[in-house]
Formats: sequence, structure tokens, C-alpha cells
Amino acid sequence: MREQRRFVCDVSHQLRTPIAVLRATLQESLAAPDAIGSREALQRALSCADRFEAILNDLLVLGRFKVCELDPPAPVDLGALSARVASEYPARLPVRIQTCTGAWVRGSRIQLVRVLENLLNNAQRHAQTSVGLTLEALDHQAVLSVTDDGNGIPSQDRERIFARFTRLEEACRRDPSGSGLGLAISREVAEAHKGTLRVENSLRGARFVLRLPLDGPPV
Repeated sequence: MREQRRFVCDVSHQLRTPIAVLRATLQESLAAPDAIGSREALQRALSCADRFEAILNDLLVLGRFKVCELDPPAPVDLGALSARVASEYPARLPVRIQTCTGAWVRGSRIQLVRVLENLLNNAQRHAQTSVGLTLEALDHQAVLSVTDDGNGIPSQDRERIFARFTRLEEACRRDPSGSGLGLAISREVAEAHKGTLRVENSLRGARFVLRLPLDGPPV
């Protein structure tokens, strides 16, 4: 119950800011229609609408995840799935893909696609020239890494970014409409699949590593 109350408070806080901006924009336009360009006002209102949409979409994902309204667990070829998602993702920068065969995991294909899309979206947001996706089978685990060549994540923030609605300054600057829920959802999915999702050391930029237990292919 305490966690639910905290979550409701967090959601209310996140929605309050774009609502206030939207209201101020509309009031300013009505009070002095000639003092502000209509195009600028529309752009500010559209930005608020984009943030509303991002938050609500991710809240719907969390709701479906909590009530298990998703496909039942089944064998998933993580190599084939990650290569397909990465190749079809509408990318600002090229994605270097290196996957292995035989990396089968057991879980929800829909949820795993969501994790892959979240990690790729995050990498694309911060990368300077390219994004990398690699998959290896190590120590009975499928180890999937998504990397970028951006500024990286300070060590003190590597755990904090997985909290709901947490957004670092650079993320807010690069994508003002983000919900701050993508990484939180991704970690919940990883843990529900008996795996982990962490930020690990990288020579340059950020490196998100998803580890899931290997499972046999369908028979």
C-alpha cells in the first residue's frame, strides 16, 4: 500500500509540470494573443502533449505488466529477436549488430522486445556516431550488451537511473518528452525473467548489460 501511494504521488508530480506549462501557454495566448507567436505557442503545447503521451504509454505498459496481460512464457531465440529489433529500429545512427546462435531464453517475447527497444532508444539518444548491440552465451547466461559512444553515465548515477521517473540532465535536454519509465520497466522485465539489467564499465560511453538464464530451444 505504501509503495502504491508513493507511485501515485510520483505520477501526479510528473504530470503536474507539463499541465502547468500547458495551462500557462494557453493563458498567455488568450490574455495577449499578439504578444506570443501562434507557432511558438503551438510548439510548446505540442511538447506538453508529447510528454503526456510518453508517460501514459509507459504507465499502460506497467499496468499490463503487473496484471500479466502479456503472452505466456515460451522459448525465445534472443539472438534472432535482438538482430531483428535492432535492424528494424528507426535509428538516427547505425547500429552495429553482433549476435550468436543458440542463445535461447524462456520468457515473454513482447516484454523482451520492449526492453530491446528501450535500450536502443536510450543509446540512440546519447550516442555521437554509432550504437552497438552484442549477444554472447557465457556461463549459462545470455549476455546482451547495448553500447553507445556518448558521454557515459557517472558512476554515482548508474543505479539511480533505474528508479521510476528518474531522468538525468542530459537525458532531459536531449529528449524533453521522455517519461523516465523506460529503464525502470526494462529492469522489472529483466528481474521477472530471473535476470539482471545493469550499467557496466565501458571504454567510452554507456554500456547496458542484460543477463538472462539460457534455456533450451523448443522441442
